[in-house]
Amino acid sequence: MTWLSLAINEINRRGDLNNEIITVLRAFGKDDADAPGPADLNPDSSFVKDNDQRHDDDDDDDDECAMTYLQNRIARELLDEIDIDQANMFGRRFASVSTLLKSQQQQHQQQHDHDNNAVSTEQLLRLALYRRTVQILSTTDPILSQRKALRIRALVDFIWSQSLVLGLADEASKAAATAATTSSSSSDAQQHHHHHPSLVELVHQMELQNTTSKHYNEFSPGFYHATITGTTKDFGPVHINILRIHLKQKENGGCIMKCLDAREVTTDLTELAYRMGAVAAISGGFFLYSEPDIVEPSKRTDPVGLLVSDGDVCLPPVFQRATIFQKSRNGNEEEEEEEGLIDLDKIGMDGVTCILKLCCGSGEEEDHIVELVIGKDGVKCTHRGDSEQFHVVKNEVGLAIVGGQVVAISSTLLHVPLAGYILSFPKSMVPSYINDNGVSISVEYKLPPSISDISDAMAGGPMFFSESVDENDYSMELHAEDFRGTAPPVTFSQDETFDRNLLPRMGVGITKDGEELICVAVDGRNLEKALGLTLQGTSDLLKALGCTKAMNLDGGSSKRMVIFDQQTKKHKVVCLSTTEIKANAENKTDPSRPVHSAILFLPQKT
Repeated sequence: MTWLSLAINEINRRGDLNNEIITVLRAFGKDDADAPGPADLNPDSSFVKDNDQRHDDDDDDDDECAMTYLQNRIARELLDEIDIDQANMFGRRFASVSTLLKSQQQQHQQQHDHDNNAVSTEQLLRLALYRRTVQILSTTDPILSQRKALRIRALVDFIWSQSLVLGLADEASKAAATAATTSSSSSDAQQHHHHHPSLVELVHQMELQNTTSKHYNEFSPGFYHATITGTTKDFGPVHINILRIHLKQKENGGCIMKCLDAREVTTDLTELAYRMGAVAAISGGFFLYSEPDIVEPSKRTDPVGLLVSDGDVCLPPVFQRATIFQKSRNGNEEEEEEEGLIDLDKIGMDGVTCILKLCCGSGEEEDHIVELVIGKDGVKCTHRGDSEQFHVVKNEVGLAIVGGQVVAISSTLLHVPLAGYILSFPKSMVPSYINDNGVSISVEYKLPPSISDISDAMAGGPMFFSESVDENDYSMELHAEDFRGTAPPVTFSQDETFDRNLLPRMGVGITKDGEELICVAVDGRNLEKALGLTLQGTSDLLKALGCTKAMNLDGGSSKRMVIFDQQTKKHKVVCLSTTEIKANAENKTDPSRPVHSAILFLPQKT
């Protein structure tokens, strides 16, 4: 008997508890037997004080002691993987969720004072939070012991999300029951308990499928902004900013999109938009952050995946993932329809040309340039979604590459770089002195001919949907976009929450015939104003807004949207930016994470 089996038995016995709780309790465990800890339903027995010494009159303080103990343990034990600021932040998030659940549990007991011993949904969620936290921190598994920070972060967000989702479900169930028992003469009462609209229904009610809606503000010619606020039946309170850009309007000349590594200019998105002359900007793709094995030359906050800026392939498409891109404007009348096109598609390494530049410092050999096309003549690419170790086959050579830098060469065994790849090919394709001391190798990239004219691009993923192709190829299949193994971000590749987390999100989409680009910045982690969305919820939102293809960008604490305010003549952040879980919507002091990569939108000059 385990705490999990006891909880499942209690849920099945009671009948008044939502069966969905069982799925939540099972998360972060291999099976029902994988539930270590005391076999009881008291959350506060899930931690161990020094020598487990306490007095009988300490029971009232047990929950606070357990929370503080685990918060401190999180902040202390995660320092092997992340820096002290992150570790403390993860500890605070844990404490915030614990406090909210305890408060809700006490409210439940007050409402059911006839049976204070009854197990509530909030108690079971706090039980799972505490027991799984101890389990994650105490693991001796050689792989999982290196991923404690990732798993703690995911667990806390997951329990927070499910407390809200289950609360919404319980509220809807109670409202339906009340409506069923209310007499026909009590129409006002029925209206009071009538469900809130779903998020998609709210979009339609506000007529946000078109910029003619009164809710849109045209803050620059062809650039429109609107905000969705309100309470929905599926996601609770929402606060979502929408940016719509007309791409084919002749009167404003369309839009120029700039994708860049913001760290090279400024990580303040408002300042970045101002310096670059943009009228709108959003945070970009994924970056290294919670991965436990970030080693030189990689560093925390490095972008992950394809990055093209002003025609320069800054980072190759190591992982085949959804990408937003714009074609170059060359002034060729015959190609005018394609020029300046902003579109979405999956882009990977197949067909990419790797240009190796071998420089011989000794002067005994001439410098040499070798062009290798991936997928041709035995040239292959292996990344962390495939394996962490690569065994080079006979008569081949392997290069471990990060960006434009070769970090290792071998004809036997190589470690696959976290955000890089192994380029393997027959030895006959390169000079024999490639392994000599003093030979330095740099790498540049050319995209395949079909997309060689891309001026700017930013990878994200997954692709939500695309009505122009087989839906099965573009329907949030994480493994198909290399979100697997230890490929970054590991928050996606090693997700244990089944896309049930309500989180801040960033999504982009294209409407029919490429007429408009739509960006949505979804706020979250705010109990009063915005709980967040799932990936599927973000996908449904973009489809409801009129997109025929759409994709995900990096969300969470890095999500940001900036527009130019015509009244103040200054750029401003329009979304709620926070790294903390907030119960008080009026608290203005929460920190915001810097933006490490960005997508800027500039009006096209006619």
